[in-house]
Amino acid sequence: MKRWNVKYPRRFDLDSDDDYLRWRDEKLAAYPGHVGDLVVELGDMTAPTAAEKAKILETVERANMCVFTAGSAELEMASLLALGAQLGVSRTDKSARHAQSDELTDSGILNRAVPFSTRHCNWHTDATYYGSNHTIQALFLLCKRPALEGGSNKVLDHEVLYIHLRDKAPEALDVLMNRDCFNYRNPASGEIDLHRGGKVFWTNPYGPLCHRFSFRKTDMAWSEDSDVAAARQVLESLISDESAQVIEGRLESGMGLISNNVLHTREKLVDSDDAAHKRLLFRARFYDRVNPELVN
Repeated sequence: MKRWNVKYPRRFDLDSDDDYLRWRDEKLAAYPGHVGDLVVELGDMTAPTAAEKAKILETVERANMCVFTAGSAELEMASLLALGAQLGVSRTDKSARHAQSDELTDSGILNRAVPFSTRHCNWHTDATYYGSNHTIQALFLLCKRPALEGGSNKVLDHEVLYIHLRDKAPEALDVLMNRDCFNYRNPASGEIDLHRGGKVFWTNPYGPLCHRFSFRKTDMAWSEDSDVAAARQVLESLISDESAQVIEGRLESGMGLISNNVLHTREKLVDSDDAAHKRLLFRARFYDRVNPELVN
């Protein structure tokens, strides 16, 4: 374990360079270089062994994410929730959403929303519309059936994005961390909800960095303040340029993702015409995050 949160508690403090510079160098040196470096093979995802759990937590600490294999567990939502419980995350938003939004599949339900279609999904974190004061901090996925073709994901740890911003555009990062930057806009009515907005980057009470962002325009109402607009332009440019730390891969049947709601995309896909063979991923979103130092 790196124990960065203990060693460098002020790494996300814009007024402290010492902790930041030491952590930055260690973080980038330890960051996975390929999707294979993120994979942890589990014998049973519902009951990982102590060694398996330790490997998951080590990988999450390095990259805020981990790819896992389900092992002998059933490929179902209950397995995903059981894994979350093993890793200290259990406060799911499941009850607040449409029941079938837990299944990412092109079933015709919620077909106006990009995740439930075969279309390309641009860079985003999940559930930006929750607001930074009560947001989704962890996203778990489990693949039961992949697409016939395509559907791969690109992922990027938001801490790496923070590093690039702090090194290249600290004035933009200051705005993104300290100003209310965007609110949720109802795509149907166009109404803006001022209670579901907030910052782009912030720290939670335990010290880790949280992040929310999306390129989607239909439900994003960005502030028209000139400082926010300039910071947004810098942020979007850095994300679009896709740094060397971007990792790409595709979840196959029996594979899943554990993440602290990192930035991700999804490639356009070709799906089966047979409903029984369509791409199907289970998705669990949590108000908690996977904090390696808090898991026994």
